[in-house]
Amino acid sequence: MTFGAPVWLWGLLLIPLLIALFMRAEHRGLKRLQQFVSARLLPQLAGTVNRRRRIIRFGLLLLGLALAIGSLAQPRWGYTFEDVKRKGLDLLVAVDTSRSMLSNDVQPNRLDRVKLAIQDLIDELQGDRVGLIAFAGRAFLQAPLTIDYDAVIEAVNDLDTKTIPEGGTNISSAITLATQSFGKSAMGNRALIIFTDGEELSGDAVKTAKAAADAGVRIFTIGVGTPQGSLIPVTGDNGETSFVKDSSGQVVKSKLDDKRLREVAEATGGFYLHLENGPRTMQQVQSEGLTKMQAAEMDVRLSRRPIERYEWPLGGALIALALSILIPERKRVRERAYVPAPARNAAHNLAGGAAKAAGAAVAILMLLCSSAFATAPGINAYQQGKFENAYKEFQETLKSHPQSRAEEKLQFDSAAAAYKLKDYNKALESFSQALLTPDTGLQTKGHYNLGNTLYQRGEMQKADDKKLSDWTNALDHYEQTLRLDPQNKEAKENYEYVKKKIDELNNKKRQQGQNQNKDQQQQGNQAQQKPVEPSEAAKKAKAEADKAVIHRKYRTALKIMSDQLRVDPTTAYYSDYIHRLEDINGIKRTDNS
Repeated sequence: MTFGAPVWLWGLLLIPLLIALFMRAEHRGLKRLQQFVSARLLPQLAGTVNRRRRIIRFGLLLLGLALAIGSLAQPRWGYTFEDVKRKGLDLLVAVDTSRSMLSNDVQPNRLDRVKLAIQDLIDELQGDRVGLIAFAGRAFLQAPLTIDYDAVIEAVNDLDTKTIPEGGTNISSAITLATQSFGKSAMGNRALIIFTDGEELSGDAVKTAKAAADAGVRIFTIGVGTPQGSLIPVTGDNGETSFVKDSSGQVVKSKLDDKRLREVAEATGGFYLHLENGPRTMQQVQSEGLTKMQAAEMDVRLSRRPIERYEWPLGGALIALALSILIPERKRVRERAYVPAPARNAAHNLAGGAAKAAGAAVAILMLLCSSAFATAPGINAYQQGKFENAYKEFQETLKSHPQSRAEEKLQFDSAAAAYKLKDYNKALESFSQALLTPDTGLQTKGHYNLGNTLYQRGEMQKADDKKLSDWTNALDHYEQTLRLDPQNKEAKENYEYVKKKIDELNNKKRQQGQNQNKDQQQQGNQAQQKPVEPSEAAKKAKAEADKAVIHRKYRTALKIMSDQLRVDPTTAYYSDYIHRLEDINGIKRTDNS
């Protein structure tokens, strides 16, 4: 396979550069995201981004780019052969390769100067067939007549004084070989250009030229060198330079014989030129000699032309780019009912808990926006970050619409705003009132966020006992969440995390107690000791009370726990639970139990 424009292939170097930039951008993007968002919230905030699809899409873009660059490079493989008919001349160029052409009376030497002039001549040709003859003591056809100019130039560049092993200069042999090489081509379109210094040592060039004229060949002679001449340097096997000597040992000086060259050219109707400025001399040969000859129709058989295959990579590039457009970077997911505020990440950043719980509230508020309560005052203020105004508006709405069906949801929204303000006491009060809703989904969210709020309030407590109390109550709410929604992964994780924090706090308190005296240590251990484990009867009473709570029969639940406490002291294990039932009954307007 070859390429018509291989310079475009350098563009493929962009591919590894783009890959490196993509990897760097992905790494920096993930790092920045981790700086502003905790790992606990990443699945919720970036859960729709499909990294695998993103990589596949980028890979398709790179593939399309690479194929497009390959198409611009014009790939070619295979050839077609066809008969090419065109009008033009048959031109043979004969070059003297005898040792006299090594003379440096023209720079760099006569032979090299001729090579440059022939390239200038071929650049002037258009549609003409050209061939190459090298001659010294005899002539040899180096390149037959062809329209492949590159092949002829390559043959010209390969010429040296060793091309023809027989020494001397025989111009007539070159004319004879040229006449034979033209074959049966049309009369009047044959031209022979001879580059030589004119020193013919054998043969009769003028006589041979007249015979060539009868065959329809016109000769143009180009003299190389100067009439003064110069010595002929040669390099020996040992690398030393010497000069050519004759049989008597005298140094040979090669001179230009332009008289003989004029006679040869004029015998065929051509002309002689001295090679001074290569491009200008070749232009003169073209304009005054070759263009005035009659161009004949030539039949060049089996012209080989490479087959362009750019359509294949171009088609592949279009397909790859189309696929990259059709593959989305994000996956479709249903909107979740709520985004829980994870308690376990609060340990990594004390301010993180508020932001995460607020994230949960925002998600819940967005859910509410899709319902009939989307226009409830306070939501816009909350979304604008004006949490204090949002809390006031929620509370005013509750006061002005005490019997509203959306009361529990407004309580929940109010609790979310209070949570954002870090007023956890108000948040606990509102979240607790939101539990009065018959909507089990909202109950689940309420218990879950009560657990988060209690954890955050405990985090702010200075006294370990108060901290432990809040965290223990948080565990109870996570348990309630799991009873209503056993598949709630976040509640499970938070439950385990808070339980671990409680164990760490207990260990801390025990460790501090070891530095006190024995009596103080015993008192400290008693203060840290958990209530006696409840009996089976107490656990059964607790389960019945839970069922009553689910059906909003809070007084029934309180009565069950109070009656059991009178007969079973181990029921005190659920003292916090009993206190919360008492609080709920204190704020409840009516009781359907």
